[in-house]
Amino acid sequence: MMKIYQLSQPQKILGIALLAVTAGLSVLLVLATRESAAQLAASENVIVTREVKLQLPINSATTSEINLPREKAKVGEQSAVVQADAKSIAQPTTSGSWKMGSLKTPTPKISLSEQISSYAIVELEQIPEVLPVEGQQIALPMLNGQTIIANVQSVVTNPNGDYTWSGHLQGYGDDYPIVMTYGERSIFATITTPEGSYTMESLDGLGWLYKNPAEIELSSPGANDFLEVNAIQ
Repeated sequence: MMKIYQLSQPQKILGIALLAVTAGLSVLLVLATRESAAQLAASENVIVTREVKLQLPINSATTSEINLPREKAKVGEQSAVVQADAKSIAQPTTSGSWKMGSLKTPTPKISLSEQISSYAIVELEQIPEVLPVEGQQIALPMLNGQTIIANVQSVVTNPNGDYTWSGHLQGYGDDYPIVMTYGERSIFATITTPEGSYTMESLDGLGWLYKNPAEIELSSPGANDFLEVNAIQ
């Protein structure tokens, strides 16, 4: 037969105290566990934030790599523009040359020899904005609608102030010389081609372009010349 012992008053007090201590320890353990979990979560957030910050330079580099083709495209466009400009500079120019006159063009003041049969009236700037320079190509309109290209090889300013350039017909080496001189009021040019030689002489912006008659001296002895042409040294 089981005996039931009755706890004394001191034993009851001790039991209640032990129960209270145990409950308190349980509460403290739960709080400590929650605090540790919170600190761990905060630490993970810091780590994630640092990882994101560390990835920013990588993202910047990626952005630069993405923009690199655009920069290359811009450089390519600028290079194309420079090449286009270079091509335009290499094209023959009519600056310093002449143009063929029209039906309304006045008759030049210079008289034309009766021995000349092939000729045309030409117009040109007496003082061109840009004079031909060495290395330039000049387009020269000729009779019958033809146009030849002169390669300028040398230029000189004469003692009397006239400006002269000399060169050769393009495509024939040095076989066909061309010389053009700009004076104060007149311009004079001699052009040699496989078809023969030509002369252009003008006064005050109007003149003649004509084919030279074979074996005939065009200037009569004692005639007054509007332009003194000096040979290029």
